[in-house]
Amino acid sequence: MGSDGFGVDLGALSAAHDRMERLAAELAKPLRDVPSAVAVGHERLHSAVTDFADRERRGLAMLSDEVESIRYRLAETIRTYRERDEDAAGRFGDIEP
Repeated sequence: MGSDGFGVDLGALSAAHDRMERLAAELAKPLRDVPSAVAVGHERLHSAVTDFADRERRGLAMLSDEVESIRYRLAETIRTYRERDEDAAGRFGDIEP
């Protein structure tokens, strides 16, 4: 049987997984606290900054969940391809010349 040209670059998948690992670590860093109204100097400005910070936290949490999901799926894909490659290599190794 000939090849249809399909191939999987496990190195590229591993590099993408590593980038997701780094991004997940970056997203896990603690956020800075919102300064008090006294430090900001204006109650409405403080309220706007607080609202923004709350939305940012929710957005970063959603992004972090997505990054973790992608990281997990990449790891599973890599694992599955490696297992299949090892299985196929074992089957070819059993063939006697």
